[in-house]
Amino acid sequence: MSHSITVLKSKLHNATVTHALKDYEGSVALSPELIELGNFNMHEQVHLWNITQGTRLITYIMEYEGSEKGIICVNGAAAHRANPGDRIILATFADIDSEESKDWVPHIVIMNEDNTQKR
Repeated sequence: MSHSITVLKSKLHNATVTHALKDYEGSVALSPELIELGNFNMHEQVHLWNITQGTRLITYIMEYEGSEKGIICVNGAAAHRANPGDRIILATFADIDSEESKDWVPHIVIMNEDNTQKR
């Protein structure tokens, strides 16, 4: 019998926080190429797992408004849990039918320290 399950949809693994702005509306702002690289959607819920500090939080994705590449800016209350230079994992999830899960392959990207894809 099939049923709905939650699976890992996509993840940027071992990325680096570039900015943390406490006095800002909450979220994590990513430069456009990182949104595309991670197969993320605007306003999508994202789990931020801080490898450096050992903390976890849930927020949402928004686009960084500057022209720089490789930007991961943690904003608002979440900025108390991430500092520039911290290594993090950004992960999103999807609900799929359990029958689909047999062939499911999440989109996983391993990152370099400069927030480019490791080759």
